[in-house]
Amino acid sequence: MGEAVSDRVWLFQWFLQIAGRIQKILGSEYMRIALQHMGNYLGTRIGETPPVFETIDSFRSYGLERIEKVEDPWNAVLYGVLAADRDYRASLKRGESGFEKFAELILEASLIGKEPFDVSDISEAAQKFYECLKSIRVDIPTSIQVVDSDTLNVVVGDCPYKGCCRTVQAESLFRDDGTPFCWVIKLSCSGILRLSGVPVDYRLLEFDAPDCRGIIFRA
Repeated sequence: MGEAVSDRVWLFQWFLQIAGRIQKILGSEYMRIALQHMGNYLGTRIGETPPVFETIDSFRSYGLERIEKVEDPWNAVLYGVLAADRDYRASLKRGESGFEKFAELILEASLIGKEPFDVSDISEAAQKFYECLKSIRVDIPTSIQVVDSDTLNVVVGDCPYKGCCRTVQAESLFRDDGTPFCWVIKLSCSGILRLSGVPVDYRLLEFDAPDCRGIIFRA
């Protein structure tokens, strides 16, 4: 149990570090909204009403005090950012999105110290991206199958981020085009674009059955 808790603590704290960087970009009011959603995520899982959080540090303390009771505390951070995008969207400048910033910052961290990649194939770009994520301890259990040069089938099994997507779906917090959201496949699309320069999009075809299945395609 100790090792598992240690892993949860690390990922929870690391995602909160990213949230701190997002606050510097989008502002404290945006983050205040995100923090309350993060608290609601944790509170729902442990059967209590969370307090009002004014700072990331206050939410961090709340989460760490309850870390033994929540299997996936890092998903509180992901969900909070997505929900803040929904609630604060009218005030975001130039279509900025906390989620997009989150993905960019994970990409940035995964590429530190690595030689530039020269790939144009989206399958190769996806595989290299997953390798980069493993190097920063963000392992995503994903397998891909090439359909053609423009399309990949994606299967995400035993996903550690499913709690975020499950909450999003329960609230009908869909993508702008009305299709279901998948954090892992969306992050994969961002990685493919960063490594190959090829813009791609995705569709989630099956959620938690028990795997999640989707397609990534050239946009």
